Amino acid sequence: MADSIRDAPVDFRPFPLRDSLGFLLVRTALRLRLLGNTSLQAAGLGITVDQWGILNLLWEEDGQTPVELARRADKDKPNVTRLLAILEGKGLVSRHPDSQDRRSHRIHLTEAGTALKAPLLDLGASCQERACQGLSGGDVATLKHLLNRVYANVTD
Repeated sequence: MADSIRDAPVDFRPFPLRDSLGFLLVRTALRLRLLGNTSLQAAGLGITVDQWGILNLLWEEDGQTPVELARRADKDKPNVTRLLAILEGKGLVSRHPDSQDRRSHRIHLTEAGTALKAPLLDLGASCQERACQGLSGGDVATLKHLLNRVYANVTD
C-alpha cells in the first residue's frame, strides 16, 4: 500500500505558494544562511557564510583559479572575485600568477586561512547538526539525494 502511494503521480495543483518546492527551498536556504552568519558573527571569526564557502573549497584543493572556484561554488565570477578580494584583504588568501596561463591567477590559502579550518568546520558541523535535529542519518542522505535530483531536473 505504501509503495502505491509513493509511486502515485504528484498533483501540483492547486499551487499554494507556501507549499511549493521553490518557496520551501528558498525559505530554508535563507534560514540556514542566517544561522551560519549569526554563528560566525557570535564566534568572532570575522567572515561570512559566502567567504567560508570559498575557504572550504580551498581547504579541499588549494591553488584553484577564480573561474574554478566560481564553477565549484555555483557562483558567478564577479561575485567570487569580490569575495576573493575581501579574503585577500583579511590576509586569508593570496593570489599568485598561474604558470600555465599568464592571464589568470591561482588562489592559495595563507597560514591564517589554513588556521581557520578547524574552528570553521566545527562551527559548520554544529549548524548542520542543529538544522538536522530529529532526522536520522538515512533521512539526511535521502534529503541530499532528493535535493540533488531536483537540482539536476532544473539544470540545463
